[in-house]
Amino acid sequence: MKEILVVEDEGIIRQGLKVLLEQVIGGFQVVEAKSGEEGISMVHQHMPHLIITDIRMGSMDGLTFTSKVRQVSEEVPIIILSGHSDFEYARTALRYGITDYLLKPINRIELSETISRIFKEPTIEMTETSKQFQRILQYIDDHLSHEITLKHIAEYVYLNPQYVGHLFKSELDQTFTEYITEVRLKRAKKLLKDTTLKVYEVARLSGYKSPKHFMTIFKQEIGMTPVQFRKLS
Repeated sequence: MKEILVVEDEGIIRQGLKVLLEQVIGGFQVVEAKSGEEGISMVHQHMPHLIITDIRMGSMDGLTFTSKVRQVSEEVPIIILSGHSDFEYARTALRYGITDYLLKPINRIELSETISRIFKEPTIEMTETSKQFQRILQYIDDHLSHEITLKHIAEYVYLNPQYVGHLFKSELDQTFTEYITEVRLKRAKKLLKDTTLKVYEVARLSGYKSPKHFMTIFKQEIGMTPVQFRKLS
């Protein structure tokens, strides 16, 4: 189980994140620190898989805390939380090597999406495909919760959309649409099994704007509704 260190001086927010990460999103163990100083002490004792820290805290703010973490590890992902008034301040945190920043109040879908992106699992074995096609698969994996078209991919890799479509047939023996449906449903099944997110939230994180359309596709491809699948998982 992956461990997440939450550094936040407000107890209510700290506890809220713990419930969200352990019970709603699921699959994580949360370790709490009430200050940047306490967080640094914990980092020296044991490096977590991910750190989430508030940007505004007492004697040590989130940026100072992050700079001290980076003296210990340049690899551990760090998410900074900030209020709207700290937006520009939070952007400066990028130079400190943070992975992402989120605005308060925390949107659980956005948080779940960010963490999924950090701990993403490759959709297929990347060493089995050409380097050019690897970039395409990585793009899909990174943008799965958004609209993805052949045109979007073609612009990203500077290729003709029709040629990109042919690559799916030659590399995977699947059409672009078949592959997108497969990976979207794979993510949906994982979210239904491993989290308590509502079906419409699972739909959105899997790239479906319409929950109704998602439920139709899911039942058509999986043979049961998302709710039925969750109960049997």
